[in-house]
Amino acid sequence: MEITIKNLDHTYMPGTPFEHEALKGINLHIESGKFVAIIGHTGSGKSTIVQHLNGLLKPTSGSIQIGEYLIEANKKNKDISKLRKHVGVVFQYPEHQLFDETVESDIAFGPLNFGLSKEQVQKRVAEVIPLVNLSEDVLKKSPFDLSGGQKRRVAIAGVLASKPHVLVLDEPTAGLDPLGRTQMMELFVTLHKAEKLTTILVTHNMEFAAMYADVVVVMDKGKILLQGSPEEIFNSKDLLKQIGLDVPQTVQMAMMLEERFDIKLPKHLFTNEKLVEAIVKLLEKGGE
Repeated sequence: MEITIKNLDHTYMPGTPFEHEALKGINLHIESGKFVAIIGHTGSGKSTIVQHLNGLLKPTSGSIQIGEYLIEANKKNKDISKLRKHVGVVFQYPEHQLFDETVESDIAFGPLNFGLSKEQVQKRVAEVIPLVNLSEDVLKKSPFDLSGGQKRRVAIAGVLASKPHVLVLDEPTAGLDPLGRTQMMELFVTLHKAEKLTTILVTHNMEFAAMYADVVVVMDKGKILLQGSPEEIFNSKDLLKQIGLDVPQTVQMAMMLEERFDIKLPKHLFTNEKLVEAIVKLLEKGGE
């Protein structure tokens, strides 16, 4: 699904002593099927943007067009419930959203609420369980008897069961160890490609933004500071540092090697493997 945000402003608690302008004049176009990462320091507005995408927050001014659905400030948006069938949101610690007696009924909750028959819902549950790398023997278990990683996968399966066209991931790897974070991101990337989703990732992890995103959006003080490919964004090292962000460690290493040995390395070295491969090629070339 294509997403177009025009002149979006959002003010929390207007007219009170706690009034806070969280978004200021946001304009953003996201093509259908793209993987977009939104980065920025805490309080930059990145989570506020994505909470508008399924109507959790309403614009103070401006509009959001998601496919055929239009959300406008100061207007009654009647199709919010229909929109939520198409926009799945995975928040930080999604396992905290679990509540039902069995894994099966927890996953089924969303599709049942959207009006699907029991037969359709059973089919959906059977389809999403393997997508999140769980076996069917967990379906009759209580979600609270599962491991932390399994709980998170059940919560994600519940989002996927509604067959969203847009997947919003708001710091979805929070609280996981490094291996768990990598495995979870690989799961999302696999789902993104297999289901042809439009995926929007809010993250503090510069490596994930660099490795997985087609487009990176940098937020600062409620505004979009930069947007472009990972290569374009992470070449703006000085500007990122000014707002408290850094470039991925592999890019830092490449820059250090370039300066130390007066060499030129490619600008898209976002994984350790690619960095090592580039260094090996350079060494081989130097030995010829």
